[in-house]
Amino acid sequence: MGAAFTRWLLTWMASTALVLAIFLGAWVVLLHGYHWLPEVDAQRHAIVSYLLRGMGNELPEMAYLNPAEAFHLLDVRQLFARVDRLFVGVLACCLLLLYGWKRFAGGCLALHSGYLGLACILLLGLLMALGGFVPLFVLLHYWLFPAGNWVFPDDSLLIRLFPLDYFFRFGLVYGVVVLGMFVGLIVWGHTRGRLS
Repeated sequence: MGAAFTRWLLTWMASTALVLAIFLGAWVVLLHGYHWLPEVDAQRHAIVSYLLRGMGNELPEMAYLNPAEAFHLLDVRQLFARVDRLFVGVLACCLLLLYGWKRFAGGCLALHSGYLGLACILLLGLLMALGGFVPLFVLLHYWLFPAGNWVFPDDSLLIRLFPLDYFFRFGLVYGVVVLGMFVGLIVWGHTRGRLS
């Protein structure tokens, strides 16, 4: 009983760590991959470059930003840096669990992680189907920026450079990438199970 419970617990710990590593890793790679994409708007490119420069307390030196926009960008920059560090930590935990428990090298972990990741995506999809993208976007901003410094008038520069469609398109790409990774884990897990 004790060995079976330990195996179950370690399987789910490693699965959860792998799912988090995939969600965070896809986020980090897609955000940092932005630099390789052609960008038409120089101001938007300058803002994204600032956001990806790591943790720092200096405000962006862009004359076209008002103080509220600059402070919000500083908050976003610090959030992105924390997500980068969280990804490294989760990935390290995941690799330690994988190394310490050889059984995970098989299809068992891939199947658990793939199905857990799909369940998370389905839950998120259900929330969006019930309320739409905008309420989820607003809820996420309330949660991440409790000071409320993320609300700007419709004619502000940040709203014009980063309209809701910009975030929706990024969310679609992100969703497709993580969905593909979880489906790939499930296929690999089933293939690995048939081979062993």
